[in-house]
Amino acid sequence: MTDATEDHSPDAYDSELELVAAHLANLDLDGQQFADTLRATLDQLLDGRRNGRYEYQKLHKTEKTYMGTLVEINLHREYGFDDGDVTDYRIAGVEVDCKFSQRIGGWEMGPETVGHLCLVVTASDLKSTWKAGLVRASEPHLRAVTNRDAKRRLNESGVTAIRWLWPEHGKLEENLLLHLDSDKCKRIMNAKGRNQRHGQARIFQLFREVQGIILRRAIIETVGHGLDDPMKRARGNGGARDALRPEGILVLGHQDNDPQVAQALGLPVPAKGELVASRVAPGSSSSGRSADGGNQRNLLGSCKARR
Repeated sequence: MTDATEDHSPDAYDSELELVAAHLANLDLDGQQFADTLRATLDQLLDGRRNGRYEYQKLHKTEKTYMGTLVEINLHREYGFDDGDVTDYRIAGVEVDCKFSQRIGGWEMGPETVGHLCLVVTASDLKSTWKAGLVRASEPHLRAVTNRDAKRRLNESGVTAIRWLWPEHGKLEENLLLHLDSDKCKRIMNAKGRNQRHGQARIFQLFREVQGIILRRAIIETVGHGLDDPMKRARGNGGARDALRPEGILVLGHQDNDPQVAQALGLPVPAKGELVASRVAPGSSSSGRSADGGNQRNLLGSCKARR
């Protein structure tokens, strides 16, 4: 527990903070787990599979507020932290509270947090960035109480005192739909199919419009919102892989020989739950063989990715 006699002035060395920082660095060497957890948390909050949403700014105020709770819960599960007595976690035997804000300095510390360490987290889906750090919510680091619930934010000294974790990372996996050309995005999200198969039509259009880029499960599920199994509509057996083959579009996943085909075509190689599409053109040694899911190796000698 925190030593009440320890000096928590802005310039003081905080042994507990350094202990927790070292423990987190040992759990997650480069911060990739942390970044992946934040990406998954944003996708969870947007819930694109059910409603097709992909813009954080269009969420309701109450939903945005819930982001902080989800970050706390998901980090707790990811790293297996112990429960704190007063704070959210106990890390390396030290009480640590988790705070999330869309902007640096926006974290709000309640009276129960004062004196304890805080894991402060921020992430921007629009900028594809994130940061996390540790700071002591001590009196010298906090603004005066100004609101009814006595919550306080860090002052300038407090922000300066943050011990940033994994400072070399900071890159949040991109939310493709946020950064896609607006006309392309409209064509994808407004695609219509026969017999009300609009979700399937949107997925097909996604692969027509976006090629040579890894498509995460969350993106495919958002585009195919309303379908029971959007990923199934992206694969073979009547899905995008079969339907788009006559248009010269390959849809590759992580199974069978798809990774080798992707590599041979100079495409990024999909991991589990990811897909990549490419429009191919006949090469000089075209054999005319088909590109079905179990026989895509035939394409290596007959096709090349069209840029």
